[in-house]
Amino acid sequence: MKEIYSGTRFITVASPSAKTDQEWINEGGARPEDLPGPVHKDYALMKVLYMLRAVKDKTQQVVHVFKWEDPLKLHLDFSGLKDSDIIFIVAHGGDWGIYALGPEDENKTPGRNTDRLVEILTKDGNLKKKRKDKPIIILLLSCRAGLGLHKVLAQKLYKKLGRDVTVVGAKGFTFGSMRTARGPNEVLIKGLPWYMEYDWSISLKDAEKETSAREKRTITYADKERDISYFKTDKEYLEEKMKDIIKKLKSTEVNAALDELAKAYSAEWMDKIIAQAKLYTDARTKSNLEFDMWYPDLNDAYVWTNGKDVTDQEVASFLKGVMKPSGAGLTSIK
Repeated sequence: MKEIYSGTRFITVASPSAKTDQEWINEGGARPEDLPGPVHKDYALMKVLYMLRAVKDKTQQVVHVFKWEDPLKLHLDFSGLKDSDIIFIVAHGGDWGIYALGPEDENKTPGRNTDRLVEILTKDGNLKKKRKDKPIIILLLSCRAGLGLHKVLAQKLYKKLGRDVTVVGAKGFTFGSMRTARGPNEVLIKGLPWYMEYDWSISLKDAEKETSAREKRTITYADKERDISYFKTDKEYLEEKMKDIIKKLKSTEVNAALDELAKAYSAEWMDKIIAQAKLYTDARTKSNLEFDMWYPDLNDAYVWTNGKDVTDQEVASFLKGVMKPSGAGLTSIK
């Protein structure tokens, strides 16, 4: 991860649009109340963006917002891209794409969601122009790696740009934390941590099997239910407190909202982020869960994929999947 730790940052975030909201209702079967809200009202996205901007000598201090519209207006402007920049894409997403870019249309255009992301990334031509003979590294702070999106995006960009692209994605659901200031998010470990946060993402039987195998002894939800209940009470309290802070913001433009958060609520905000990080980091011992919630070593939590190494057969198999609303709020980042 040394490239990500040492590089400067071109920070981007996906925003829903009126078009994609309507597509989720018409094509994805989402209820209006479950649609993702604007970025400035989303505590999880704001937490990640806040921490990415926290290290001033590592970033341009500007968050570039993109969304899918027809015609495409708010694509990414890479005219200021530096040679040392790692491109960060912050978004809610799942196996097959970024939710803010609309549901997958598997019957008409398989891969439509990722095609939209590729167009947004390449529309102004500067990604190819400025990185003609230089590495392109994109870090997805959203979707689980090994399950489709990062490989499809890497190969599509490789073909579009005519040169290799490296896309880095997480093995589990991601959380903004203190360590996000270094670049990557924390990542939930597959098993009971997935079940505790997103019970739709894995069966209880498989969750217990994964965690027991990792710990090399039998661990069941029933045996740890009391401790899990205490842990969830604490984590939900902290999430609600962070949401309460975000509700106080008056600014609606993302950068202005982040500036307001830093100026008016920094101490209160960081107190909650530190408390959340401590809760999850100490889950094994202090919360008596007897298993890690996050990967202790972030090198183990991410997969690096080069576009030229992804075959057409792999992409075709990934695109057979159907992206659907994944729980209330279409959320897989916290």
